[in-house]
Amino acid sequence: MTVFSVPRVRRLLLGVVLLALAVAGGTAYLWQREGGASADDGAETTTGATATAERRDLVDAERVSGTLEYADSITVTANGEGTVTELPEEASVLRRGDVAYRVDDLPVVVLLGDLPMWRDLYEGVEDGKDVRQLERNLARLGYDPGTVNKEFTWYTESALLDLQEDLGVDEDGIASPADFVVVEDALRVGAHTATVGQQLVLGTTTELYSASALDRVVNVDLEPSDESLANVGAKATVTLPDGATIRATVSSVGEVETTTAADGTETSTIPVELAVEESKKVADLDVATVSVDLARDTKKDVVAVPVTALVALAEGGFAVELVEGSGDPVLTAVEPGLYADGYVEIIDGLAVGDTVVVPE
Repeated sequence: MTVFSVPRVRRLLLGVVLLALAVAGGTAYLWQREGGASADDGAETTTGATATAERRDLVDAERVSGTLEYADSITVTANGEGTVTELPEEASVLRRGDVAYRVDDLPVVVLLGDLPMWRDLYEGVEDGKDVRQLERNLARLGYDPGTVNKEFTWYTESALLDLQEDLGVDEDGIASPADFVVVEDALRVGAHTATVGQQLVLGTTTELYSASALDRVVNVDLEPSDESLANVGAKATVTLPDGATIRATVSSVGEVETTTAADGTETSTIPVELAVEESKKVADLDVATVSVDLARDTKKDVVAVPVTALVALAEGGFAVELVEGSGDPVLTAVEPGLYADGYVEIIDGLAVGDTVVVPE
């Protein structure tokens, strides 16, 4: 700690106002040291620590509540007949070639793609994108279908027969919708809605279990007045229940949704989804309430000092007490910019490395 003697006449103040910006909510709080300014008052000894002006990134953010969860929930269904004899364990992961469930002890296998299995595929069937999807999956699973295209050829049938042999099912060279589940990406198994032993009825769709993508997202219900904070591609910081932080990016912004309570009160929100960039850091969390800091303004590599170094001048504007050598600190006018994270950007009046007084 350094003790400075600062003549009151130099301060040109009606009072010294210390401005501290509260990060959460962007609320400003004011503290004031009382005392008039007079040239005849002699010297006042001001005790304070010091801080050095440095370059840093500043982010003025609004903190909102969100929910960490898995992305893209779906329901896995069965469209055949027989008895459900096996369901995957909850929280297990299903990838291409894994068994989604068993009917009459025969496996129904996961394929990846964006087209549902809507017809039987076999040699001679009409060309289509679903044929190409099947061939692509066969190739990725290690079964050579020849050229991957829209035509179901002898090579496609040969590859399918090899797969059927390895699965222990009838080797008929026909890919039926009842034999496969097509999803866009790997799945995490959720809660079961069916039970082992449940009967499947031909022509009826039976829900088996919920599932989700492996990607993690944070969902936020944003107040319409804060809509400007949520722009697709904007960066955000997520604080986890244990205090750790991870990065996230706004991936989608929905339309205003209005709900009406029992007493008739209406509440409007905007659904915002953020993609988590560091999924490994949340691997042990299933669903959790988190805090999300959405950036209102960002300044990179700016000169900044602690916000408490600012002194409000009686005639308007701000200054800092600049320490030069071993002499008394000099009241120096500065132009403040962005306030964030307990710091203030100094647009003009200080350089990197300058030392300023901050109150205890």
